[in-house]
Amino acid sequence: MNIKNIFVAALIISITALAFIMRFYKLGQAPKGIYIDEAGQGYSAYSILKTGKDEFGKSYPIVFRSFTDFKTPIYIYTIVPLIPHFDLAPLTVRLPSFIFSIFTMPLIFLLIKKLTPQKIALPLALLTTLLLAISPWHILFGRTNFECNLALFFFLSGVYAFYLSLNKPFLLALSSILFAIALPAYHSQRIVTPAILLLLVLRHRKTIFSKKYVRWTILSVMVGIILSLPTLSVMTTSGFLARAAGLNIFSYLRISAGYLQDYDGIFSSIINSRWFLSTQEFAALYFSYLSPRHMFNLGDYGPRSSFPELSTFYVWQAPFWLYGLYVLLKNRFGEVKFFIISLLLIAPIPAAVTRDPYSTIRALPLVIPQILIISLGIIYSFQKVYHWSAKHNKEKVFLIGSTTASLFVITYSIVKIHSSALLLNEYFRAKEWDWGWEEVVKTLNTLDPSLPMIVDNAREEAHIELAFFLKYDPKQYQKENFEVTNNEYYTNINRNTTIKLGNITTRPINWNKDLKTKQYLVGDELAISHEQIKTHNLTLIREIRYPDKSVAFRVVQVN
Repeated sequence: MNIKNIFVAALIISITALAFIMRFYKLGQAPKGIYIDEAGQGYSAYSILKTGKDEFGKSYPIVFRSFTDFKTPIYIYTIVPLIPHFDLAPLTVRLPSFIFSIFTMPLIFLLIKKLTPQKIALPLALLTTLLLAISPWHILFGRTNFECNLALFFFLSGVYAFYLSLNKPFLLALSSILFAIALPAYHSQRIVTPAILLLLVLRHRKTIFSKKYVRWTILSVMVGIILSLPTLSVMTTSGFLARAAGLNIFSYLRISAGYLQDYDGIFSSIINSRWFLSTQEFAALYFSYLSPRHMFNLGDYGPRSSFPELSTFYVWQAPFWLYGLYVLLKNRFGEVKFFIISLLLIAPIPAAVTRDPYSTIRALPLVIPQILIISLGIIYSFQKVYHWSAKHNKEKVFLIGSTTASLFVITYSIVKIHSSALLLNEYFRAKEWDWGWEEVVKTLNTLDPSLPMIVDNAREEAHIELAFFLKYDPKQYQKENFEVTNNEYYTNINRNTTIKLGNITTRPINWNKDLKTKQYLVGDELAISHEQIKTHNLTLIREIRYPDKSVAFRVVQVN
């Protein structure tokens, strides 16, 4: 290995180490709470580990029933082997996302280096990896339990294996396996993976359908179909389609945006038609993902899919994105240009068909082409400035200035992430991350176990938080909370509104009924107010507060 390769390897290790630190520091503590989806996936994995069935008694589900939103399976199954080593805890359920986000660093370096013309391959691959390492978008989903990060890794792995297979045909089968894993790993990959794969096949059809490749191509198709059979077997069920049906702007039953109620002209049947308005809404949503205003200013409105006071990209990257877009369209970059444009245009589609504006979780693959464009802008900007400095004999000034500027923006970005993710997010968004349930469980464990406990679930999926932190026996949960038969698991979307966990029952508090029995009640500030405590002569056992000192939960006893 020559000095250059050693230096490059050292840079990649350093960048990966930076990504590791920014994602792993306080991984299980910040966000301190655990959102219901995280708790649900963790408890499903715990149930699989202990019983071979999820909490509803279904053996190794293809998609997990959960809250009848039917979660994708890959992430949950990756949690299962981690629980014996790290216990059922927030850290454990976030580890798969963290691990695969770190694996993405060397992967994106290798992929971009493979696709890019040799002249700029190394600087573009290195800079893209660095920007991904400090990306707010990628860090957020690398620190929390989101399937999209894991899905992105397998998708990019499939793309990389495909390009490697153009020289080594047997790797086509590996590419097929990786794409087959990416497909059910997250909902948006059901669109992104087939679309990108189709474009890759069309672009390189002469190679993969040549005599040298034909048997590997046939084998790869067969492998992909076989691995996809479980997903295909349930793809027409109401459970599999539940997520899409609930969010899809083309199927979601509501008055579409742009409906002109007072217009009854000759074109009313067209411009007020559901499909016209939905298509118009789709276009608006689609282009929002390519909008600098959203990328560098507004960001994602969701409190769990964004950091406070921080957009999807850093403000300092905006001019480089604009210039990079110009550079990309003006120059021939071969395969990397095809990859950037293809993913740039396809990645927003699954997000744009949902009613949520600028949803970064559904458009996570978009982070890759956007960062590549920013990287191109930086590289070509620096080249222009360098040529100017060389022409005027100011190379030393350029070297000092560029080094200082680079260190400044990297330091600024790291400090911004730290303050936003670890300070502001913890203080202002604890409620959105369901903070406080661990404290509720600690309190319940100190109470008289002979008395019933009622936990209000009018606004919360209280049962899954309790089951998670109690590490409640999944066998007992399955006995106490039968919901549907195995035959109806993917088709019956009715839910139990009352869940029992031993002497704990989760249901809305009923004051007329619950005041007649000596028992404990748990609820948020709306469920159990100070006025209700005084009026009903309740004993306040504990008041659990968010970091901003507002009330999260109250635990009281009926006398």
